[in-house]
Amino acid sequence: MHFLGIDTSCYTTSVAIADADGQILLDHRQLLSVPEGARGLRQSEMVFQHVKNLSELFPQGYTDLKAVAASVAPRPAEGSYMPVFRVSESYAKAAAYTAGAAFYALSHQHAHIGAAMLGAGQTFRGDYLALHVSGGTTDLLSVQVRENVIERIETLGSCSDITAGQFIDRIGVALGHAFPAGEAISALAARGQAQPLRCSVRELSASFSGAESAVRRALRQGMSPEDAAATVLSCVAGVLDTLIVRGREQTGIDRVLLFGGVMRSEFVRRVLQARHPGLIFSEVKYASDNACGLAAQAAFRFAWEQEERSGGNAN
Repeated sequence: MHFLGIDTSCYTTSVAIADADGQILLDHRQLLSVPEGARGLRQSEMVFQHVKNLSELFPQGYTDLKAVAASVAPRPAEGSYMPVFRVSESYAKAAAYTAGAAFYALSHQHAHIGAAMLGAGQTFRGDYLALHVSGGTTDLLSVQVRENVIERIETLGSCSDITAGQFIDRIGVALGHAFPAGEAISALAARGQAQPLRCSVRELSASFSGAESAVRRALRQGMSPEDAAATVLSCVAGVLDTLIVRGREQTGIDRVLLFGGVMRSEFVRRVLQARHPGLIFSEVKYASDNACGLAAQAAFRFAWEQEERSGGNAN
């Protein structure tokens, strides 16, 4: 049996296949093309590229498809919508119908959380805090999992202006690097010294616009690119540290998952690991946008439903 996941996010077209145990057999991704010097794409441009990419990435030869999962919205919340996800939804529904397979309408956050669970060497059950840190979100979430099946995702806090990823990318582009600029900033930060920078967190929501303005002023006043990059990543790590502490205090939930493109940063991971031993980080290869978590969720959900239909008890 095979299980298909499809995710068409703002900057990556992703297709994955998992087996019945949720192990990833195929992981195809294609970054969307962003013009040099630009800081992003319009939704119509993203949709066009996704349609083109999926025709090339779509897996062949998997005839025993049992279930398909797709990200149909950014978050599992009423009113959450983004045109790009209509592409993954349409392709996934067509694939499920053609194969006579089950279809699961999930979200981009399901994809990230499911991917963060891969490779952890454990069965996930119960309550978790989760930090989704990327170019589109800096969200603190409460997640409930039943035998690796993500049952509930609740947003506890978000960003009040720009996200951590936007902060990183904007400074990176200002320094002359291509968008997205995460890898370039990380490479610079390894050679820099972080400078003091006020980073704002109100209750469980982050704010980076003031920090961005402060770094731009410092660059005009002669701050080196290396120090600017280290300062940016230190600020991001400090904000996430605060969100973890406050989230644990307010919810009583100790276990924390961290994922999203920003969590590919070794600088940020190292700071947080030192301050909070026991954090569960997504593997670097699964941190950025991908469909692997959706494929695994399709397998786990299908198995759970089969168990329930047979009158068994998966607990």
